[in-house]
Amino acid sequence: MLPVFEQYLDNYYVSISGMWCLTLRDVREKLLRGKKPSLLETSIPKKEPILVDMYKLSLKLPEAPFANRAEVNSYIETQGRLVVIACFDWLKEELNWEKIVDEPDIIKLFKCIRDASAHNNYFNLKDKRFLPLQWQNKTLTIDDDNKQFFSRWMALGDIEYFLEDVSVEVKNRINS
Repeated sequence: MLPVFEQYLDNYYVSISGMWCLTLRDVREKLLRGKKPSLLETSIPKKEPILVDMYKLSLKLPEAPFANRAEVNSYIETQGRLVVIACFDWLKEELNWEKIVDEPDIIKLFKCIRDASAHNNYFNLKDKRFLPLQWQNKTLTIDDDNKQFFSRWMALGDIEYFLEDVSVEVKNRINS
Protein backbone atom coordinates (compact mmCIF):
# COMPACT_ATOMS: atom_id res chain seq x y z
CA MET A 1 0.00 0.00 0.00
CA LEU A 2 1.16 3.54 -0.61
CA PRO A 3 2.85 4.79 2.60
CA VAL A 4 0.65 7.88 2.88
CA PHE A 5 -2.48 5.73 2.62
CA GLU A 6 -1.10 3.60 5.47
CA GLN A 7 -0.43 6.71 7.52
CA TYR A 8 -3.98 7.96 7.04
CA LEU A 9 -5.44 4.56 7.91
CA ASP A 10 -3.27 4.35 11.01
CA ASN A 11 -4.62 7.73 12.10
CA TYR A 12 -8.20 6.71 11.47
CA TYR A 13 -9.61 6.45 14.95
CA VAL A 14 -13.11 5.48 15.81
CA SER A 15 -13.60 7.36 19.08
CA ILE A 16 -16.64 6.79 21.20
CA SER A 17 -17.45 9.28 23.93
CA GLY A 18 -13.76 10.16 24.06
CA MET A 19 -13.10 7.03 26.13
CA TRP A 20 -12.21 4.32 23.62
CA CYS A 21 -10.67 4.28 20.20
CA LEU A 22 -10.18 1.61 17.62
CA THR A 23 -8.27 1.75 14.36
CA LEU A 24 -9.46 -0.01 11.24
CA ARG A 25 -6.29 -2.10 11.38
CA ASP A 26 -7.15 -3.23 14.94
CA VAL A 27 -10.56 -4.39 13.73
CA ARG A 28 -9.10 -6.18 10.71
CA GLU A 29 -6.36 -7.91 12.72
CA LYS A 30 -8.84 -9.17 15.31
CA LEU A 31 -11.24 -10.41 12.64
CA LEU A 32 -8.41 -12.20 10.83
CA ARG A 33 -7.56 -13.97 14.10
CA GLY A 34 -11.20 -14.98 14.47
CA LYS A 35 -11.86 -12.64 17.38
CA LYS A 36 -14.63 -10.11 17.67
CA PRO A 37 -13.17 -6.64 18.30
CA SER A 38 -14.15 -5.09 21.60
CA LEU A 39 -14.08 -1.39 22.28
CA LEU A 40 -13.11 -2.19 25.85
CA GLU A 41 -9.75 -3.62 24.72
CA THR A 42 -8.66 -0.55 22.79
CA SER A 43 -6.49 2.38 23.76
CA ILE A 44 -7.28 6.02 24.36
CA PRO A 45 -5.95 8.37 21.68
CA LYS A 46 -3.42 10.95 22.85
CA LYS A 47 -4.68 13.54 20.37
CA GLU A 48 -7.12 13.96 17.53
CA PRO A 49 -6.10 12.21 14.31
CA ILE A 50 -4.27 14.43 11.82
CA LEU A 51 -7.09 14.09 9.32
CA VAL A 52 -9.47 15.91 11.62
CA ASP A 53 -7.13 18.90 11.66
CA MET A 54 -6.70 18.82 7.87
CA TYR A 55 -10.37 18.66 6.97
CA LYS A 56 -12.34 20.01 9.91
CA LEU A 57 -13.40 23.03 7.89
CA SER A 58 -14.75 20.80 5.09
CA LEU A 59 -16.64 18.22 7.13
CA LYS A 60 -18.34 18.79 10.46
CA LEU A 61 -17.25 16.05 12.81
CA PRO A 62 -19.91 15.15 15.39
CA GLU A 63 -18.67 15.69 18.92
CA ALA A 64 -18.81 13.44 21.98
CA PRO A 65 -20.64 12.78 24.19
CA PHE A 66 -23.05 11.14 21.81
CA ALA A 67 -26.74 11.05 22.64
CA ASN A 68 -27.53 7.88 20.71
CA ARG A 69 -26.22 5.20 18.36
CA ALA A 70 -27.09 7.31 15.28
CA GLU A 71 -24.65 10.02 16.44
CA VAL A 72 -21.94 7.41 17.01
CA ASN A 73 -22.52 6.02 13.52
CA SER A 74 -22.38 9.53 12.06
CA TYR A 75 -19.02 10.11 13.77
CA ILE A 76 -17.59 6.83 12.48
CA GLU A 77 -18.85 7.50 8.96
CA THR A 78 -17.42 11.02 8.94
CA GLN A 79 -14.02 9.66 9.97
CA GLY A 80 -14.16 7.22 7.04
CA ARG A 81 -15.07 10.02 4.67
CA LEU A 82 -12.06 11.99 5.92
CA VAL A 83 -9.73 9.11 5.05
CA VAL A 84 -11.14 8.78 1.51
CA ILE A 85 -10.88 12.51 0.81
CA ALA A 86 -7.35 12.80 2.21
CA CYS A 87 -6.06 9.80 0.26
CA PHE A 88 -7.51 10.97 -3.04
CA ASP A 89 -6.33 14.55 -2.54
CA TRP A 90 -2.82 13.34 -1.75
CA LEU A 91 -2.82 11.09 -4.79
CA LYS A 92 -3.86 13.93 -7.07
CA GLU A 93 -1.49 16.53 -5.61
CA GLU A 94 1.64 14.52 -4.86
CA LEU A 95 1.98 11.85 -7.50
CA ASN A 96 2.79 12.19 -11.15
CA TRP A 97 -0.87 12.59 -12.05
CA GLU A 98 -0.11 12.57 -15.78
CA LYS A 99 0.90 8.90 -15.51
CA ILE A 100 -2.49 7.90 -14.15
CA VAL A 101 -4.63 10.64 -15.68
CA ASP A 102 -6.06 8.28 -18.29
CA GLU A 103 -7.78 6.94 -15.22
CA PRO A 104 -8.21 3.22 -15.09
CA ASP A 105 -11.61 2.22 -13.75
CA ILE A 106 -10.47 1.98 -10.14
CA ILE A 107 -9.20 5.59 -10.24
CA LYS A 108 -12.47 6.75 -11.81
CA LEU A 109 -14.31 4.91 -9.06
CA PHE A 110 -12.00 6.44 -6.44
CA LYS A 111 -12.91 9.91 -7.76
CA CYS A 112 -16.64 9.09 -7.48
CA ILE A 113 -16.12 7.80 -3.93
CA ARG A 114 -14.07 10.87 -2.98
CA ASP A 115 -16.77 13.18 -4.36
CA ALA A 116 -19.49 11.29 -2.48
CA SER A 117 -17.42 11.53 0.71
CA ALA A 118 -17.06 15.29 0.25
CA HIS A 119 -20.71 15.83 -0.60
CA ASN A 120 -22.55 14.60 2.46
CA ASN A 121 -22.02 10.89 1.67
CA TYR A 122 -24.14 10.91 -1.49
CA PHE A 123 -23.06 10.03 -5.02
CA ASN A 124 -23.40 12.86 -7.52
CA LEU A 125 -22.58 11.17 -10.79
CA LYS A 126 -22.14 14.14 -13.14
CA ASP A 127 -20.09 12.36 -15.80
CA LYS A 128 -22.16 9.28 -16.56
CA ARG A 129 -20.36 8.19 -19.75
CA PHE A 130 -17.79 6.07 -17.88
CA LEU A 131 -20.42 4.13 -15.92
CA PRO A 132 -20.74 1.36 -14.91
CA LEU A 133 -17.66 0.98 -12.72
CA GLN A 134 -16.89 -2.18 -10.81
CA TRP A 135 -14.84 -3.10 -7.76
CA GLN A 136 -14.95 -6.59 -6.26
CA ASN A 137 -18.65 -7.55 -6.19
CA LYS A 138 -19.94 -3.96 -6.34
CA THR A 139 -20.99 -2.07 -9.48
CA LEU A 140 -21.57 1.68 -9.58
CA THR A 141 -24.29 2.53 -12.09
CA ILE A 142 -26.45 5.52 -12.96
CA ASP A 143 -29.03 4.07 -10.55
CA ASP A 144 -26.65 4.96 -7.69
CA ASP A 145 -26.85 8.70 -8.43
CA ASN A 146 -28.03 10.58 -5.31
CA LYS A 147 -27.71 7.44 -3.18
CA GLN A 148 -25.63 7.02 -0.03
CA PHE A 149 -22.07 5.85 -0.40
CA PHE A 150 -21.10 4.50 3.04
CA SER A 151 -23.49 2.00 4.56
CA ARG A 152 -25.40 1.49 1.30
CA TRP A 153 -22.68 0.99 -1.33
CA MET A 154 -19.51 0.26 0.64
CA ALA A 155 -18.96 -0.75 4.24
CA LEU A 156 -16.47 1.31 6.26
CA GLY A 157 -14.34 -1.78 6.77
CA ASP A 158 -13.79 -2.05 3.02
CA ILE A 159 -11.81 1.21 2.85
CA GLU A 160 -8.50 -0.50 3.53
CA TYR A 161 -9.09 -3.15 0.85
CA PHE A 162 -10.14 -0.53 -1.68
CA LEU A 163 -7.09 1.65 -0.95
CA GLU A 164 -4.86 -1.39 -1.32
CA ASP A 165 -6.30 -2.05 -4.80
CA VAL A 166 -5.87 1.63 -5.72
CA SER A 167 -2.26 1.48 -4.49
CA VAL A 168 -1.48 -1.53 -6.68
CA GLU A 169 -2.91 0.20 -9.76
CA VAL A 170 -1.05 3.44 -9.05
CA LYS A 171 2.27 1.63 -8.51
CA ASN A 172 1.78 -0.29 -11.77
CA ARG A 173 1.08 2.92 -13.69
CA ILE A 174 4.01 4.84 -12.22
CA ASN A 175 6.47 1.99 -12.75
CA SER A 176 5.43 1.41 -16.37
